[in-house]
Amino acid sequence: PPHRPFQSQSQDLPSAKTLKNSNASTMKHFVFGYGSLICAQSRAITAPTLRNVIAEPVIIDKIERTWSARVTIRQARSSTGEDSRERNPSSKPNSSSSSSSDGRDHIRGWTPMGVRFRQGAKCNGVLIHVDDEELMRFDVREAGYVRQRIDLADIHCHIDSEKLMDESLPLWPVSDDDNSSSLREQIALKNVKCSECRVVFEKAYAKRKQSGCSTSTSLVEDISVWVYVQSENFPAERDFPITQSYIDIIMRGCLSISHDFARRFLETTHGWWHDGQMDGNEHETNTTQILDYESKAEIGSIEKQRLEKHHTWVNDRHDPMYVRADSEYSLEKGKEIDELIKQHHPHALQRRVMSM
Repeated sequence: PPHRPFQSQSQDLPSAKTLKNSNASTMKHFVFGYGSLICAQSRAITAPTLRNVIAEPVIIDKIERTWSARVTIRQARSSTGEDSRERNPSSKPNSSSSSSSDGRDHIRGWTPMGVRFRQGAKCNGVLIHVDDEELMRFDVREAGYVRQRIDLADIHCHIDSEKLMDESLPLWPVSDDDNSSSLREQIALKNVKCSECRVVFEKAYAKRKQSGCSTSTSLVEDISVWVYVQSENFPAERDFPITQSYIDIIMRGCLSISHDFARRFLETTHGWWHDGQMDGNEHETNTTQILDYESKAEIGSIEKQRLEKHHTWVNDRHDPMYVRADSEYSLEKGKEIDELIKQHHPHALQRRVMSM
């Protein structure tokens, strides 16, 4: 039976093609990148016109990032020819022969990032200004995801922790503190590099200041900020593991912004480990058990043995499975990335395996 999709409060929205034929002349589009889209090199593979476009670091309220989407090997190879055309030249090809020889014969795909709308959650990422053609390219890239609109009031500039601590401000935006919000906004706007994104931040702040602000976004606004939400929710499992080559691309983007941004990415990403437990019918994975086992103080010996046999995270740097992987970067920066992950998810990292 199919897995139940995340429930969103957003409404069904027109496609980029529809927008192009209607109000595209006045509507400005932005995409919130929370996974591989954080990485400039990865974005440019899909939309070369964005190669020199500034992606502004942001924090979005009411969105939670999880390892919860799913890509099959067939999807990766068939979707616009990505397996052959969009693979980074420095990455090794994924051949069926190597899959059998390194213990991957059972792997049917991998688990990329997903998000869900949840009250109280926060998610960092980047804001990318795109035109209609670029938006359609991302729609193709994000097959298996649904593009949904983000309420402007939930969008905040990212500020590194050091600057916030210098001003005695909280690390995350606080909506009910007018004084800290005002000061935070002043500091943030000083560092905004993208002029189009600055308009988004200014309108977002103005909307938060409005009394009785609705949580829904009006379609008459001249700015649309989009997020891609996975159609269904699947936790990582042995046949669909989290792949290190994919993490490395995301971390490349995060580290290009700052180490603080990378740490916040790790802090706000959930589902690094899943126990793989089946429910009564032994077919459907219990999607409520997307757990970070590193948050548990103790794990029983029997449970520990069972977990050690259930691998959901593979170190594939030697032979990347991710279609936009960069082997040279992974090998160069792998130790630095692992050290950062170790600070936030040590137990999950210990269970990462070289083969599945």
